[in-house]
Amino acid sequence: MHDDDKTALVDADEPEPFYRLDANGRLTWTEEGLRTYRKRFARFGIHIETITTFEDFRTAMLLSARVFVEDTLEQIAERAQGKPWRELLEAAFIGDKAAIEKARRRYETRQKLSVIKQ
Repeated sequence: MHDDDKTALVDADEPEPFYRLDANGRLTWTEEGLRTYRKRFARFGIHIETITTFEDFRTAMLLSARVFVEDTLEQIAERAQGKPWRELLEAAFIGDKAAIEKARRRYETRQKLSVIKQ
């Protein structure tokens, strides 16, 4: 995707790049890039026209990914309400090894108790 020569031809078998970078590091969006990223960034309040460098692009990707993950976690948490594995799921998303181990032990204990109960 990094192409200092703006006149370079794209091979017919290769997909169009999303953007081009000139020798000064200025990012120019291709039609494919605009189609691919405009809606994604807009959803998170980022106007694609304000992204003019690779660093801007990288920052926008990180911000939009973070919000996407947060939205997904909220949806999963709602669906997991009252489920015995919710604590384990939340610990896994947080990434705290101690919390994961504690939640795993509690989940396994609940599973054993439900077998005994039946």
